[in-house]
Amino acid sequence: MRKLVLNLHLFTALVAGAFMVIQGITGSILEFEPELDRLLHPHLAYVTPAERPLSLQEIGANVSRQLGAEPVVAYVNSLSPRLSSQVLLPSGVAYVNQYTGEVLGVRTRGQTFLGVVRALHTRLGLRQVGREIARWSAVAALFSAVSGLYLWWPLKRITIHRESGPRRFWFDLHNVIGICSLVPLALLALTGVVLGFEQQAATVIYTFTRSGPTQISQARPKVVVGTASIDPDRAVAIARSQMPGAVVYRVQMPAYGGLYRIELVNQQDRVAGERNSVAVDPSDGSVVSFSRSEDLSVGDRFLAANEAVHTGNILGWPSRILAALVSTMLVVQAFSGLFIWLHRNKILYVSGRSAAKERFA
Repeated sequence: MRKLVLNLHLFTALVAGAFMVIQGITGSILEFEPELDRLLHPHLAYVTPAERPLSLQEIGANVSRQLGAEPVVAYVNSLSPRLSSQVLLPSGVAYVNQYTGEVLGVRTRGQTFLGVVRALHTRLGLRQVGREIARWSAVAALFSAVSGLYLWWPLKRITIHRESGPRRFWFDLHNVIGICSLVPLALLALTGVVLGFEQQAATVIYTFTRSGPTQISQARPKVVVGTASIDPDRAVAIARSQMPGAVVYRVQMPAYGGLYRIELVNQQDRVAGERNSVAVDPSDGSVVSFSRSEDLSVGDRFLAANEAVHTGNILGWPSRILAALVSTMLVVQAFSGLFIWLHRNKILYVSGRSAAKERFA
């Protein structure tokens, strides 16, 4: 059995190792995606706080005046007074100083560096084929973690012997990193599997929790798409009255769907805090529907927690840093495992001899 598991462990690493390396590198980068984006584009990201930000109506009028009267698709409010707001346009995203109305720059629709990283992580830069490979790579990572524990268990070695030569060093390093990062790596892999097979996983989770998708009532807007009687600031005020304490971070205009759709975040809820929304009829300001994170079904909250664990947001900065380190360790594991495979006969001899010594000691 041990030989079979060892061969499967090696075979899985050889077949999926390159893909796991890509996901490990890109995953560690994506843990700090917002911070890296601001670092790469500081002229778009930062503003000097003032006493009061402009209203959405004023921001939209300034953007329209400076960028050729393009219609506003949505407003994305800043959650920090030092960061700029965004106005989504048909041609791209305008970054705006919400205190002065100045357009800091426009990011047209196109692939940024971090966009490429995200595409590599989720689908290896390809489409459906890449998505399939990516999700099966998560399965391979999970199997590697579990089978690695099985192979490590007889010796339980957590020391690195540098004096025994490079073969023994890489063998010990692979064991030590593997066992020390086992729990968070297995969690990242497992949550990645659930995300990759979300439709199938959701069916199982809903059945197990005896719940279903959260139901949100919808109604047809009373006005023709593209017209509005109330402005976005009034729609935001209505949404806030429905969810006191939540912060508005996105406002979609009624020209794109017939309703104001206001999304709010509860910053105290790291699991599903962003899953709050209110739909407001633009003709009379009536609330058509709303969804609150605390009203999510058990199954949906489980799926939200799964995503929060995988992205590292579950505990904030500590979990993000841990997830980035573990993703980096996956790369080290892949290369040390490759070295072990290239020298497998000699390393297996050393491992077997050490095990024999311990048995007869």
